[in-house]
Amino acid sequence: MRSTTYIFLLLGLFLSVSGLKAQDIHFSQYYNAQMNLTPALTGLIDGDMRYAAAYRSQWSSVPVGYKVISGAFDMKFDKDQNPNGFFGAGLHLYHDQAGDSKLSSTRLSLVGSYTRRLFRNQYLTVGAMGGVTQRAFSMDDLRFDAQWDGVKYVPARPTNETFKNTKKFFPNISAGINYGIAKSRRTRVNLGGAYYNINKPNSSFEGQDKVDLYGRISLYAHGALKLSKIFDAVLAVNHQVQYPHGETLLSGSTRIHLSDTPQKRFYIEPGFAARFGDALIPTFYVGYNQWQFGVSYDTNVSAFTNASTNLGGPEFTVIYVIKKPEPVESKICPPYL
Repeated sequence: MRSTTYIFLLLGLFLSVSGLKAQDIHFSQYYNAQMNLTPALTGLIDGDMRYAAAYRSQWSSVPVGYKVISGAFDMKFDKDQNPNGFFGAGLHLYHDQAGDSKLSSTRLSLVGSYTRRLFRNQYLTVGAMGGVTQRAFSMDDLRFDAQWDGVKYVPARPTNETFKNTKKFFPNISAGINYGIAKSRRTRVNLGGAYYNINKPNSSFEGQDKVDLYGRISLYAHGALKLSKIFDAVLAVNHQVQYPHGETLLSGSTRIHLSDTPQKRFYIEPGFAARFGDALIPTFYVGYNQWQFGVSYDTNVSAFTNASTNLGGPEFTVIYVIKKPEPVESKICPPYL
């Protein structure tokens, strides 16, 4: 019981220092898009390989709505050969699009990590991510002052605007760390963080200009506590800063195990999240064997409600984990989750 108390004291300490000013960015189901939290979560799987995808649509009630798609694959290596540590690797793809200009960012990254066992149920992971980003926009749906003839908008009139580049490529480098305690498969905590865009790439479409992409700091804590044979309590927080913006998102849920045997694992998980100063977010997850499905909806409560009428947007996630059968003579590995 002492180790369980220690776990949640750590989580509570993290929560107490994370209530900073926030704005709306990234995913509401943040812990299901783990490579957006830190590359150090790569390979931390209750299995051998993991596929994850997320889709988010926001502000569809206003003309500048945006859509986000994220996909990831990761796996662990050498977990049987070395019980004190293993490597992880993966791929991460991210695409978003917003506004009449269809301004988009598409990023493809390679991710690597190394996990080292510290004590019987504690471990430390370091991870790094390197990739390339394409930013692009389209002029097809844009309107300019020169196309106004004094009475009406005339699409055939010249725009008198010249854009040499509508696409931009640049590299991204990121790194992170994660500290975990896993008392059992259902009682554990992860604390960590990451710094994205370490190289602060130039994201300007014009070659003569220099517009650095600011670094993004991500801090998080995620804990689960087994309360009984059926119930678990799950609590998580994420704080991110990318100057001059930031957000803090707190979530809690109750995991209800309808079946928890090696042959059949089935649970439902109703919950609730809040993005401070911006949105209230009901969440619901379903887990069945190697699958997990999640759905949430942002209810906007910020000053933007004058335009959004409280409508934020839905978000959907799916995770699939492949777990190979353990060899008969193999040792049981720690439950790295």
